[in-house]
This record gives sequence, C-alpha cells and structure tokens, in this order.
Amino acid sequence: MTIQTDPLGAAGLTFFSKISASISHEIKNSLAVINESAGYLEDVTLMTRKGLPLDPERLGALASTMLKQVQRTNTIIKNMNRLAHSLDEDYRRVDLGELGELMAHLSERTLVTKGFRLTLTAPAQPVSVITHPFFLQNLIWLTLNFAMSVCGESKTILMAPSKNAAGAEICFSGLDRITEEMVQDFLAQGGRLLLDALNASCHTATGQGRLTLSLPEDIHQLKAS
Repeated sequence: MTIQTDPLGAAGLTFFSKISASISHEIKNSLAVINESAGYLEDVTLMTRKGLPLDPERLGALASTMLKQVQRTNTIIKNMNRLAHSLDEDYRRVDLGELGELMAHLSERTLVTKGFRLTLTAPAQPVSVITHPFFLQNLIWLTLNFAMSVCGESKTILMAPSKNAAGAEICFSGLDRITEEMVQDFLAQGGRLLLDALNASCHTATGQGRLTLSLPEDIHQLKAS
C-alpha cells in the first residue's frame, strides 16, 4: 500500500518533530540540574541528622539554582505551548517581532550546538501581518538552517523584521557565503513550498550576504513583490 503524504503536512511534521526533540533535550537538561540539587539536599538532611552544621550560603545558592531551572523550564514549556497553538487558526494577525523572538528561543539549542549565534533586531514599532503563523514559523526555521550553511566566519546570523511597501519583511544577513545557486537549492528543498503557502516571496543580495522574506499585509492579497 502506498501512503500519500501532503508535502506541506510532511514539512510541518518534520519541523514540529525536530523542535519537539530540541525542547525535550532542554527540559531533560533542566531536570538533571534539579535532580542533582535534590540529591545534595538529601545529603544535607543526613548531615543534619548526624549533628553536622548547615552551610546557609551553600543552601541559598542551591535554592537559587533550582529556582532558575524551574523558571527556565517554565519558559521552554510556554514557548512550546505558543508553537502548538499556532495551529489553532489558519490565518491571524501575527506580530513579527514576537514571532521572531519565539523562533530565536526555539532555534537556540540547534544554533548553539553548531557554534552559531542569532542576533534578533526588534523593529522600532510593532510590525504585523495577517498570515498562517505555523507555516511562517516553519519557513523561518528552514531559513535559519539554510543560513548556517552560508554564514560568514563570524558565525553570527542577523534577523530583522520590518515594514515594507507590500506589508512586511524579515531580513537575514551575515550570510557571506551565499550564492544564487545555494538559494535555488534551499527553495527546492522546501523553501518555495512554504513561500507559496504564505503568498510570500524571497529576495537575495548575494554580494551583501543578505536574504529577505517578503510577506503581504494580508495573506489573501496578491503575491508580495
């Protein structure tokens, strides 16, 4: 039996599974720190039962570490929750600054593991468009993965959402090794599929190491140019 898979659905599942795997690793790391701290508390309990003195400073540092990990885990889960709820509606108004911040958090582990850094420049004024949030998150994630393959020696990717005449755009720069051929490969490997779904377009300035995603003010408008 041959199973027919919708290409957009398959791309979305790949994106969601990879992000979920990254999130699970982050939560596991936090739990490992909390578990280690809990083990030390058990040791302290045994020490006090034997009449040994407590070290208030060490206990304070331990409590601070545990609280920090709980807060970190809470942030991770909130971000995963935001990602999951991006499928609640097909179309809605999306703040690109907030979306960029979410994707920076969700992509952080992948970037850091590979030795890259992402710098997000928030717009001076809120920039929003009516679009499909999940598909846009998927496209940004694909673009960041592509950006790592063409980034310059600084290994720093700059991402900046802003307003434009068509609606809005998200510019990725620091891509010193980008070529038109590489961009076409990126588009063929899923980029174009998501651009079409978002009624968006992609522009490159290879001499300036820049790739820009252009989004219409409303996804139902004529394609962004």
